Amino acid sequence: IPLPPSDDGSSEMRSVHATAAIPPQTTVVSIPKRCLITVEMGQATPIGRKILSSSLELDAPKHIFLMIYLLWDRKVRGPSSFFHPYYAILPASLRNMPVFWTADELRHLRGSHLLRQIRDRIDAIDDDYRAICSLCPEFPAVASRDDFRWARMIVCSRNFGLLVDGRRTSALVPHADMLNHRRPRETKWTFDDETQCFTITTLRGMEAGEQVYDSYGQKCNHRFLLNYGFAVEDNREVDGFCPNEVPLELGLDLCWGLEDDGEERAVEEEGETGGRTTVAGAKNGWNSPEERECWEKKMAFWTRGESTTQYGDGYYCGSEGNPNIGGDVGLSSSFQALAAAVAGTAGRGEGMSASIAGAISAMNEASSSRPSSTTAPSSSSNDCRMTSGATAGAGTAPSAATNNSIYDQITNNGHRNIIHQNHVNTAPPTRPAICPAKRIRVCVSNNENTRILFSMLRVLACTSSELDQIAWGTRLRDPPSSPFYGSAANSAAHRLLGLAPPHSSSPSPSSTALRTCRDVRHPLSLSNERRAMRLLLRITTRALAAYPTTLARDAADLKDLRAYPRYSNRRHAKVQVKGEKEVLHHFALWARTAMHVIDIIGHELERERRGAMLRFSEAGILCGGGGGGGVAFLPWWWWSSS
Repeated sequence: IPLPPSDDGSSEMRSVHATAAIPPQTTVVSIPKRCLITVEMGQATPIGRKILSSSLELDAPKHIFLMIYLLWDRKVRGPSSFFHPYYAILPASLRNMPVFWTADELRHLRGSHLLRQIRDRIDAIDDDYRAICSLCPEFPAVASRDDFRWARMIVCSRNFGLLVDGRRTSALVPHADMLNHRRPRETKWTFDDETQCFTITTLRGMEAGEQVYDSYGQKCNHRFLLNYGFAVEDNREVDGFCPNEVPLELGLDLCWGLEDDGEERAVEEEGETGGRTTVAGAKNGWNSPEERECWEKKMAFWTRGESTTQYGDGYYCGSEGNPNIGGDVGLSSSFQALAAAVAGTAGRGEGMSASIAGAISAMNEASSSRPSSTTAPSSSSNDCRMTSGATAGAGTAPSAATNNSIYDQITNNGHRNIIHQNHVNTAPPTRPAICPAKRIRVCVSNNENTRILFSMLRVLACTSSELDQIAWGTRLRDPPSSPFYGSAANSAAHRLLGLAPPHSSSPSPSSTALRTCRDVRHPLSLSNERRAMRLLLRITTRALAAYPTTLARDAADLKDLRAYPRYSNRRHAKVQVKGEKEVLHHFALWARTAMHVIDIIGHELERERRGAMLRFSEAGILCGGGGGGGVAFLPWWWWSSS
C-alpha cells in the first residue's frame, strides 16, 4: 500500500499490511533461496569475474557485486530475466535519498556534517564507477553513472546480511525489503537452512489491516537519512536512550587562548532575532618559547599511534587496526617522520625545523600522486584530519574538487558565507604549520566515545608539565600558587578526585605514562578539567553557530505540517539537524555545569586554605620567606596534613 505522498512529491514510501489477524510467532513471509539475489551471483557475471581477478579497491565490495548483478541482469536479459517483476516494482527515482536531493533541499541541512558525508558518498560512488569502467570498458554500455548511483542506493537501503548454508553473504530479498522500520522490533528475520527460505516471523500479535514492520536496527538518524532516506522524529529506545550522534572535531588550534581570563560567550538558545555569538578570533602564534615548546609536545603526543590515509579534503588518521579506514604506507611513514621531527625539536627546544617542512612536503607529494579510486573513510568511524597552513576552524575544511557543484557550494563557500552573514566573531584561529584534527561521534550517553572525547579534551588542555606526566610518566609539578589553582588546591583536588596527591609514592592513574591521547581516562587536576570543559564549550558553541536556526526554531517548524509535510525531504532534514543540536546542547550544558561545580569546589578549597592559614598564623607558625609580617603559602603537605 503506498503511503500518502508528500506535498513536494519526494516520498516514494510504501507499506505492508496484514490481511488478517496474525498471532505471535507466526512466519508471515517465506522467500525461497532461488528468489534471492546474492553477492555470489554478482561475482559470477563477466564483469564480476574481472573485478575478482583484479586488485581493484572498492568502497563496499559486497554492495558492488549486488549492484553488478542488478545492473547487468536488467540490461542483458531485460524482460526475460527471472527477476524482471522485482525490478519493475523497485523505486524509479529514489528522490528521498540525500544523494539525489536538489540544492534547495540540501540547504535545509546547512551547518550539518551530513552535507560532507553526502558529498563523500557521491565521490565514493563515482570513484567506484570510474574504476570499474577503466577495468571493464564494456561497463558504460551496461550502466551509466546515474544508473550506478541509483543501484548503489537501492542495494544500500535494501540488502540483508545473511548466513546461507554456513557462509556469510548479502542478498536482495524481494518483498521482504518492502517492510518499513520501527523500534522496538516486532518481527525477526533469518535464512532457514532447513527450508532453504528467507523467513520473517512475528514477535507479537497483529490485527487485520495493521502495518507489518521490520527493524533496521538501533541507528543514528544520520545513518537512516543517508542510507534509507528518512529520519525518525522520536528516535529513542524503550529505555529512553537516543542513538542520535553528532561529530565533534578537536584540533590543536582549539588550545589557543585557554589561559586568557575571558570566558567563552555561550550560544543564545532563545532570542527574538535568533541571533547568536561565538568565540572571538584567537592568537596567530606563540607568545613565548615555553608556549611553543608546549604546543610541540602536544603535537607529538596528539599524533602518537596514528596511521594515515588521504581522501578528499585532507589527511585522515585512523586508529591502528581500524578496519573501517584504509591505510597507506607512504603517507603513514611520512606522517610518522613528521611526528618524530616534532618530538625531536621539542626535545631540543627548537622550533618548526626544515625536517618538519620536508615531511609536510613529502606528505603533500604522496597525496597528489594517490589514485582517485581511494576508499573513503567510513562515516561511522572516528578519524583525524590534517590540514596545512591557515584553514577554517573546527567543523570546516578546504575541500577537494568534486563532480557535483551543488554540494561544493553548500558545504564549502555557501556554508562559510552563511556563517559570516548570520553570526559575529566567527574568525577562526590561524594554525601554525600543520594542525591535526580528530573527529569523534558522540551521543547523549556515557559510552566509550564520550570517554575518548574527554580524554582528548584533557590532552588539549594540558600544560607542559601535565604533558610530561601523561606522556612520559613524570610527576606533575605543583602549578604556581593562586587563589584557585595553588599547590594546596592542586593537592586537595587529587584527594577529592580519588587520586594520590602530587609527590606521593602511592600509585595513581595519572602517574603512569599513557600510550595515546585516547587513554587519559581520569581527571589530571581541577585546573586541567576546567580548561577541558572550556574547550568542550568552545567546540559546541562553534558547531551550534554554524546552523542558521536555533533548536527552539526547529521544534516550532516541525509543528507546521504545511511548511514541513510528513515524509518530505525538508522535514527529514529538519529532524536531522534538530537531533544534532540536541546532542550539542547536552554537551554545552555538561560543560557549563562542570565548570560551575569545579568553581564551587575551588571556592571551598580556597576558604579552607585561608582558614588553615589563619589558624597557623594565630598559633605563630609561619612559612619561611614571608619576610616582615606577610603570611606566605605553606607547602602542600603542611596544608593537606592539617
